[in-house]
Amino acid sequence: MNLTAMQLTKLTIDAYTDIKFEQPAGSRWQALLNPTELSFSRKNRYQQTQSAGTSAPQQSFSGGEPDQVQIDLLLDGTGVVGEPGGIGDLLDNLLALTKFQGDTHQPYYVHAYWGRFSFRGILTQADVTYKLFDRAGEPLRATVKLSLKEARSPEEVAAEDRPASPDLYQTWLVRDGDALDAIAAKVYGNPAYWRPLAAANRLANPRGLRTGQLLLLPPLEPVR
Repeated sequence: MNLTAMQLTKLTIDAYTDIKFEQPAGSRWQALLNPTELSFSRKNRYQQTQSAGTSAPQQSFSGGEPDQVQIDLLLDGTGVVGEPGGIGDLLDNLLALTKFQGDTHQPYYVHAYWGRFSFRGILTQADVTYKLFDRAGEPLRATVKLSLKEARSPEEVAAEDRPASPDLYQTWLVRDGDALDAIAAKVYGNPAYWRPLAAANRLANPRGLRTGQLLLLPPLEPVR
């Protein structure tokens, strides 16, 4: 009998301090019981235009919304699964993922995974319903609904969403003395956007701009 193959894979949530998911925060949460339900939502935006004399409007794609996931969990400390005991600490550790962090000035980014399911984003909401308590008032059973919204770095968005049609991009003609960070500051209001610029133009050497080179400017959100 292969005991390794029979081991239960548990839903795990890891916390990160950066949107690239390269800097672990050191916080890991594992479910007692795997999700009772998991739902996924993807939404696109369309602009509706209708020409005079036509019977139906035209729908033009204008962009996508971040993917969203809802995870329904049951936390049970009655001893039906595992050792009996309160679930207060387990809940506190889970809810800590939604709290403001002083060093990054926002809550953690989270990576939730279980089997083939993998989702990176932010934990936007956690709804807890307590179902059972012991005589001292300690919670023994609760249901939790977690709402997560996708989070991707500007570089990842620029690399993955590069359109085949150039009309969604602006262009920049490189002149003598131009640098990517200066171009990013002028176009987007943030010199740090040089990275998605480099990714969108597949520049192996971001410092090696050539005078007369034509750059594509991806449709990133300007800083105001």
